[in-house]
Amino acid sequence: MDTPREAVFDDLTRQAAEACDVPMALISLVDERRQWFKSRFGVALTETPRDQAFCTHTLHTPSQQLIVPDATKDPRFATNPLVTGEPHIRFYAGVPLRSPEGRVLGTLCVLDRTPRRLSADRLDKLGSLAQR
Repeated sequence: MDTPREAVFDDLTRQAAEACDVPMALISLVDERRQWFKSRFGVALTETPRDQAFCTHTLHTPSQQLIVPDATKDPRFATNPLVTGEPHIRFYAGVPLRSPEGRVLGTLCVLDRTPRRLSADRLDKLGSLAQR
């Protein structure tokens, strides 16, 4: 955490946003206190408190993707400051990122300010990008 930006990760978040046709994508790493963005596309934030992190929920079920079609209708997120304020997240899809040993390190996620659903093909692309 807290390392400089790297072009390879910035390219990955850009590719994820393009593959899913969304305006925002993140590579996030989570520790005990916060969620830190190793890379971000379309998002000005560099970190959030862990209790606001959508990605924390993804890490609780690392064997599957977390899809939130409309955060305002999901009781886990409806009052989240990232939903009620900037960046006004409505849609979230996150995939766990793993070390070569299989340890979950964080997430690759895509976000939108409008509710949506991703096709199975786009979700597969997101999963493929997370395995790079």
